[in-house]
Amino acid sequence: MPRPTESLRERRRRETRREIHAATLRLAREHGFDKITTEMISEEAGVSPRTFFNYFPSKEAAVIQEPPQPSQEYVDAFTGAGPAEPREVLADLTRFLLQGMVEHPPRRDEFQATFGAAAEHPPVLAALLARFQAFERTLAAMVAVRTQQDPQDELPRLMAALAMTAVKIGMESWASTDPTDEDDSPIPYIERVLAVLGGLLSP
Repeated sequence: MPRPTESLRERRRRETRREIHAATLRLAREHGFDKITTEMISEEAGVSPRTFFNYFPSKEAAVIQEPPQPSQEYVDAFTGAGPAEPREVLADLTRFLLQGMVEHPPRRDEFQATFGAAAEHPPVLAALLARFQAFERTLAAMVAVRTQQDPQDELPRLMAALAMTAVKIGMESWASTDPTDEDDSPIPYIERVLAVLGGLLSP
């Protein structure tokens, strides 16, 4: 599948979101998460408070590294592939999630900081769980198109939850280990988890 072209507007929005997130992490490390404000974050990121709230509802949301999401072209490719057996749809879904990391490689230090903040601050943990749950609902809606079901049916929800859990476990393993080289990536960690999941689901 050819790599889709990101528009200038999409790239700028992604960069602004990342700048705000990075500024939040820097300030949290320097001052402590409890002591920073959205005004401080906005100034550090070089944006107005209004712009901050266009991207994040709170500082708790801003400190979270969201799941890497593939571009809309890949979303359309996934949903447009047509009906298939659940096992095939699940395999396509995991490849879809990995593609998000290929397009936008996550940074280990940012994920370590995010997981650390979530462990120490219950509001951050709540925001982290809400973010992943929202993304999981998006995945369930995508799966429902392929399985020709309602997004609230058990199968789409279960498949989305399985894929997200595999990614979460792989990301946690990656973030908790020391980097081996400059090109260190979470993808091998996630692929190992997916292999275990595949073994469990094999007949």
